[in-house]
Amino acid sequence: MDADSFHDWLERYFAAWASNDPDQVRALFGQDAVYSYGPFRDDDARGREEIARRWVGGGVRPGLRTWFEPLAVDGERGVARWRVSFDDQNGRVELDGILVLDFDADGRCTLHREWYHHREPGP
Repeated sequence: MDADSFHDWLERYFAAWASNDPDQVRALFGQDAVYSYGPFRDDDARGREEIARRWVGGGVRPGLRTWFEPLAVDGERGVARWRVSFDDQNGRVELDGILVLDFDADGRCTLHREWYHHREPGP
């Protein structure tokens, strides 16, 4: 994985957030990939099909805005900071986080780890 390939992968990742297209999601991940939602959660998605199913099950996010910054690439690992905001029934939701991603030789993610914090609208 080089810096340009990592940036391209991140662009496709956030485009998949916007489209919620399962084929776009599947194209990002290796067959046996693991998608970890955080260090204290015990509900990793395992395998490309489960990742796509759970991703698409979250639905399209109205008013979605995304931003990312690649921070480092070392061998087959990339690290990035990201922000996402979208509208829900109570107002604007904001997420800010870090991704640590491992890739195979074909540029597909094999291990997706994220840490994030969210801010939801007040009452």
